[in-house]
Amino acid sequence: MPSHSLRCLCLVLLLAAAVVIPSAGANIAAGSIAVRSAPGGASVTLDGVYQGLTPLGNDALVVENIEPGPHQLVLSKSGHVDGRHPFWIGSGQRSEIRITLSSTTSQTGSVSIVSSPSGADVLLDGGYRGRTPITMSSLAPGRHEVALELPGYARYTNTVEVQNGVMTYLDPVLTPSPSVGFVSVVSTPEGASVFVDGAYRGVTPLTVAAPAGSRRIELDHPGYADWSSTAQVSTGATVTVNAYLQLLPASSDGGIAVSSEPAGAAVYLDDEYRGVTTSYGDLDLTGVSVGSHTLSVRLEGYDEYRLTVQVMPDATVKVRPRLVAAGNQPGTAAPTLLGDRGAIQANSTPSGARVAIDGLFKGTTPFFISDVPSGPHTVRFSLDGYIEREQSVEVRAGQTATLAANLTRVDQTQTGVSGIAVLAALCIVSTAALLAGKRKRL
Repeated sequence: MPSHSLRCLCLVLLLAAAVVIPSAGANIAAGSIAVRSAPGGASVTLDGVYQGLTPLGNDALVVENIEPGPHQLVLSKSGHVDGRHPFWIGSGQRSEIRITLSSTTSQTGSVSIVSSPSGADVLLDGGYRGRTPITMSSLAPGRHEVALELPGYARYTNTVEVQNGVMTYLDPVLTPSPSVGFVSVVSTPEGASVFVDGAYRGVTPLTVAAPAGSRRIELDHPGYADWSSTAQVSTGATVTVNAYLQLLPASSDGGIAVSSEPAGAAVYLDDEYRGVTTSYGDLDLTGVSVGSHTLSVRLEGYDEYRLTVQVMPDATVKVRPRLVAAGNQPGTAAPTLLGDRGAIQANSTPSGARVAIDGLFKGTTPFFISDVPSGPHTVRFSLDGYIEREQSVEVRAGQTATLAANLTRVDQTQTGVSGIAVLAALCIVSTAALLAGKRKRL
């Protein structure tokens, strides 16, 4: 009889486990990517593992069962420069990735830099290019000066020889600076973006390394007034900064700053006249309600410029179109941005995530910003209670780069684990009790 009861109890517990365990694992689902390349027929390698060739035409190579987290995608094709694309895949996320490979006949080369630790600011020939890990393409052949800067570490410099159609790799290990201390930043409320000497370092509560000396600390939190102070950092010591942020009154308005080339153009917002652009500054459209609006810029002898603008609370969108002379292009001129500028459209699930571009806070999702210099940029998404995400993006002149971040809750990977542990413990205790009772009767 006891053995029969034992078998029945174990059967019940196993059936319960069959129900509990799948539901726990369902919180973390594998993701997938659909990869396209121009031209097609490129070899696809994911984290060093060959996956196949991209199809010709508009079809995509689909890669399934990708674990959530950061990954590195590499596309290779004879006669072309390797295309490298770091990305983050969320739980159950499906991402569309399209990579255009540069021909080796384009008389350019590339440099890929992966530093230890990562997150170092990269300067190429004195110009800021983003943060490591980073791949810089379309570089003129010849000698280029590379510099990496990271608070708490000595400045790294090197000279690279860029060759036509060749990817040059650098993987420097940064040396900690001998004169380094630490800054512990605590804010009320938590979750404020922290900038040390103008560089984004994370969100509060936060402790970071910083060179000894006077450091400027700035905090930014949506809905609260900006906060700044200075901290005196001593070698090997930790200085604590406490910030009490002031709540701003609720606002449902934003703004749009408009200039044009040439100046003197009439500006219409949702077909309502708002003023004329000038050559000495922006035309500021204030009190614009949050949401989507249609902006029109008109000047006699030029094609009309029209753009849909997403306005965010307490934020100003800058629009700087270069007008196209009438007759130079057939039909209505496509929207363009001034010079070597593009735009970034960033969305997240859930929305409301803070967006920092190259370490500088710009707004919250859903988010649109124009007047972004063309070239590589690093976009960081952060939201209280969710894992921070960072993506690299290549902005092209006159085009809008679109990013989407599927954020994962910090405690998501722990969901269901406690249920399994309790179930296992119950099974062990129950079995031990039955066995003990059986021995006693014997």
